[in-house]
Order: sequence, then C-alpha cells, then structure tokens
Amino acid sequence: MRKTLRRILPWLVAVALFAYLLSRFSPADVAHKMRMAAGWTVPAIAGLVLLVYLADSLAIWKTFGWFAAKLSFFEVLVVRGASYLLALLNYALGQGAIVYFVKRSRGVPVMRGTATVLLIMGINVLMLLTLGSIGLLVASEVPRWLPWVLGAAYAGFALYLVLVVVKPRFLTSKPMFDVLLSAGPLDYLKAMGARLPHILSLMALTYTSMLALGIRVPVGQAVLCLPLVYFVAVLRISPQGLGTTEFMMTTFFAKYAPGGSGAAVVASSLAIRVVAMGVQSVIGFVCLRNQLARDIAPPAKVEAGA
Repeated sequence: MRKTLRRILPWLVAVALFAYLLSRFSPADVAHKMRMAAGWTVPAIAGLVLLVYLADSLAIWKTFGWFAAKLSFFEVLVVRGASYLLALLNYALGQGAIVYFVKRSRGVPVMRGTATVLLIMGINVLMLLTLGSIGLLVASEVPRWLPWVLGAAYAGFALYLVLVVVKPRFLTSKPMFDVLLSAGPLDYLKAMGARLPHILSLMALTYTSMLALGIRVPVGQAVLCLPLVYFVAVLRISPQGLGTTEFMMTTFFAKYAPGGSGAAVVASSLAIRVVAMGVQSVIGFVCLRNQLARDIAPPAKVEAGA
C-alpha cells in the first residue's frame, strides 16, 4: 500500500498543480498561445535540446573520467541517450544507466558509480546556487523571500563542507559517500566547470522558448529565477517536474508575458516538453539499439583491447 501511494502521489501533485493553473486560465488559452508562437520555435527548441544533450554528456564524461572510470565520449553519448527512454519507463532506471554501464564495461563497483552520480547531482545543485547568487546581483527585481531561500541553501552547503573536512566515521564507513568526501576543492571546481555548459544551454533553451511566445524576461531575472525553477523541477515532487515547473515559471515570469497572461508561460513550458520528448525519443531509440546490439566485454577484455 505504501509503495503504491509513493507511485501515485507525484501524479496527484502534478494533477493538482495543473488544475490550479487551469483555474486561472483555460486550456483554450494555452492552445491559442502555442499557435501564436514564432515560426522558428520548433527547430530552435529541437536544436537546443540537442545542445543540452551534448553538454550534459560532456559533463558526465569528464566527471566519470575523473572519479570513476575513463570512458570514451561516444560511450557516454550512447548511454546518456539510452537513459532518456529508460527514464520514461522508470526514473531510477534512467539514473542508473551509466552506473550499470561502467560496472559492466569497466568493473567499477556499483557503489562507486552511484557515489559519482551523487556527486554529479550535488554539482548540479551547487551550480544552480551559484547562478542564483549571481542573479541576486544583476536582477532588477528580487522577491523578498528569495534571499532567505538562498541563505538556507548556503547554510546547508556550509554544513556539507564541515562534514567533508571533519569526515565523520558514520559517513566514511559507507562506500556511498566515498567520492563526495574524498573530492577536494579543485575537484569540485573542475566538475563545476564541466557542468557549466549544460546549465547554460538549459537556460538558453527555456529563455528561447519564452521569447518564441513573446515573453520578454530581463536576462538578470532569468539568471536569478531559472535556477530555482530547475531545482524544484528535479525534486521528486511530481513525475518529470510536471506541474511544478509550470507553477514556478508562472510565478516568476507571467508578468513579462503579453497581457501578463500565465497561459503564455505554460505554453512555452509545454512546447519544450513536447519537442524535447520527440527529439529525446529519437535519440533514445537510436542509442538503445546501439547499446543493446553491442557485446559489452568484461573488464579484463576491455583492458586487453585498450
């Protein structure tokens, strides 16, 4: 019963958030705004989705090479692409694809691979926190509550730094935290540098989609607010950030839409979802076929071949 509830609850959250949004404007409004999008919307979004895929794969390739195992960029492209389809079936399958691959192909223990994925997730959060902090300096309007949220995030980060320095036994005894605790400041800076193109391409994707529907958000406001949108979206509150993304975007950006309509903001978010799902599905089918067709050699053969 509890397991069933955990599966259903995120969908209930998504439905509730969409119901709230659609109580403020009708589905017909959203559809009308999508029809009013610029003619270049689909190819621009598709191209940027490809860019996000390449930048994400680059960051994974670098980070796994530093902390887990050396992989070719082509291997990471295939695994990351295949994970798009796996994530549609099960979120955990998508997250675990690279862990499974490095275990099969390089003999990296599952815990080591999982720890590297945790590091990647932590670096993502750290990058979003950094960009949000920059946004505080350049944005013309800052919600009164936002500095408190960032302050709480920095307090959590400070606690994490203390744990990294002290290295308490209850954490060092668990392989899951090995990579997180052994990485030094330079390691984090390298990983952040590798992740930066992915975050910037993601922001360019969202910003371009809003521009296509006439939503003119000042760049400073986008730098301030988009990191928080992404952070809430990746929390497992709803499946694939459905509802939570649209709710956060209308909260921050509806006033910049023509007529102050949140319908345009929801339409821009849904445009990304539709086009991205199409592009990622094609990438996923191609990569999944490629990976399933390959005979992944055991570690000894891989080393001999190399």
